[in-house]
Amino acid sequence: MKSRDLKTIHDLIISDYKIEPIGNGKFVHSFKPATTKTVYQFEANGTPEVKEGERYNIGYYDDEHGNKIIETSCLSKNTEVNPMLSYLYATKLSEGKHEVNKGKNDDRVSHTAQDGYYWGKKYAWREFGLVISKDAFFTYLKEINHPRVECITRNPDMGFSNIGEPSTAYKEEGLAEAISALISSAVKMTNVRFKSPLYSKQFVIKGIEAITDKK
Repeated sequence: MKSRDLKTIHDLIISDYKIEPIGNGKFVHSFKPATTKTVYQFEANGTPEVKEGERYNIGYYDDEHGNKIIETSCLSKNTEVNPMLSYLYATKLSEGKHEVNKGKNDDRVSHTAQDGYYWGKKYAWREFGLVISKDAFFTYLKEINHPRVECITRNPDMGFSNIGEPSTAYKEEGLAEAISALISSAVKMTNVRFKSPLYSKQFVIKGIEAITDKK
């Protein structure tokens, strides 16, 4: 299931939780949010996967019959950080602001590269890296030697007094794949810190309630 097909809900309270057999040792798990009659479901074995009355973050998609199917890798208590659910949520947040981010990047970032589209540091992070901190994002890209060029950033709101500042811009091609690979390979080390074989440092994957494009 591609991330663009998935939707997220934060802080859903489980109610009317049911486990029903469908044969061959499989069961359909279903529940409703405490505040609506919408039914969410997924297939698993007969062991309870969630607890009635507790709060969860979920990722789900609508199937061809209109059923809301939970992606079990994107199901977790809202007190826990689920890397893929956080990545999914961050991706959706960035998609919603793509036109704004690209417009500002086009207006404010100047470079001489001719081999593709490049994002200035701020907008590269907003577009691809919201699931981790800015520092981790830039350090990781440096470690994997992601293509980058020198650039000049300007704020048009400052008028003629703005001569621009030297900075770095990152090639768009491969950015999404680089962050996806980092998150999908992350292994939990502590309650909040993760480690990946792709990156030399431990890093924090944000819970979805902490993901924002602000500083």
